[in-house]
Amino acid sequence: MKQGRFILYHNNHCLWNDVLVMESFPQRLLGMLHQSGIPRQRAYWFPRCSAIHSWGMRFAIDVVGLNKQQQIVAVHRNIQPGRVIHIPAAASVIECEAGYPLPLESWQGFNLQFIQKEVTYG
Repeated sequence: MKQGRFILYHNNHCLWNDVLVMESFPQRLLGMLHQSGIPRQRAYWFPRCSAIHSWGMRFAIDVVGLNKQQQIVAVHRNIQPGRVIHIPAAASVIECEAGYPLPLESWQGFNLQFIQKEVTYG
């Protein structure tokens, strides 16, 4: 599974230090269903996705929609379990902890950059 981090492109401010890229069908389907929460610096990125569901989840999440240029086009806060969110302008979505303490809404229109972590073998 690809991992990396997301930064605000214009000032190199790191938004999420630990981003898991959900690309395969099983990863996308199961997402975070078996977890009881999300660590503060972790996010899940769903490329080629404009909708998410929180069926079966046990906690709320925040959802950020990105367009094809990875600009923030929407922010949905405190999505409770059992909901579906569709963001028509989004080409991908990020899921993170509910109440993420950054002013994501004020950064709408700003570009994010994904920086992939290098794979190290021990």
